Amino acid sequence: MVLTNQNHNQNNKFYMNQFILIINGPIVSGKTWAVNIIMEQYKKIFRLSANKIKFLISDYTPDRDRKLVQDCLLSIGDKLLSNGMSLITEGGSVGQGNLNKQLEELGERHGIKVTYVNVEAPLDVLKARFAERVSTAKERGSKLSVTDEQGFIQRYDAYMALKDKTQPTFDSSVLSPQEIAQKIMTIV
Repeated sequence: MVLTNQNHNQNNKFYMNQFILIINGPIVSGKTWAVNIIMEQYKKIFRLSANKIKFLISDYTPDRDRKLVQDCLLSIGDKLLSNGMSLITEGGSVGQGNLNKQLEELGERHGIKVTYVNVEAPLDVLKARFAERVSTAKERGSKLSVTDEQGFIQRYDAYMALKDKTQPTFDSSVLSPQEIAQKIMTIV
């Protein structure tokens, strides 16, 4: 981890050199927890979130809109990198491989390192977490893009097909989100 200027500012956030961080993993693996912790601890990081963009489309349909959402992410990312921000994104699902390649090209154009990590857990743990997520969303009236086991397995299989076993992998059934975030930032 390369820190710039000073180790902390008055808000206890770290300054770092620019980076692009892609945290791959299956649905409900703990990626979001790790990203949230990193976002709290480090300055000038923008979260590229397909979920945030796709839910801005009134009738989002994956087959029709996935590429458009990815194009929006890349356009936003390019502008932010040009203005000194770092990027962090969660991935590992359908269509992620193409987005990852385009983020690598973006990093190359800006001279910025791209780091990949995997966050995962055993399938039985993920299934239990997914059931809990669906139940909680129903209770709260929250919108989810995947609500059935078929969609869950499709995304799990997409991650497994995409997973690069040479990249660092963290098991969220063993490590806490804080431990995962700390370990990730030591390799960025």
